[in-house]
Amino acid sequence: MDSFDVTVEHEVFRVSERRQPGGALSYDFAWLNGPADGTYGFSVRRVTSGTGGITSDDAARMTREELVAEVRRFVENVYGPGGIGETWPDHVPPRDRR
Repeated sequence: MDSFDVTVEHEVFRVSERRQPGGALSYDFAWLNGPADGTYGFSVRRVTSGTGGITSDDAARMTREELVAEVRRFVENVYGPGGIGETWPDHVPPRDRR
């Protein structure tokens, strides 16, 4: 999969696919306009239960829509009540910048 950018509520993320050290397929989400000068982000991967930690690429692969949904959930959790957005008191969400 080629990397792509997605914007959710004015937050911009670059989504890319990569292999974990053990070979598992995963996805990285770089928060391009987030706190810490855009160095923050998160990663996700699917694991199939009962496989001893080995998940086939077909089962691990996520669609573009699923990846965008991951970004949406992340943004909602960051800025929601008690969210980790409180970790960065100096960070002003892009939607609030004028």
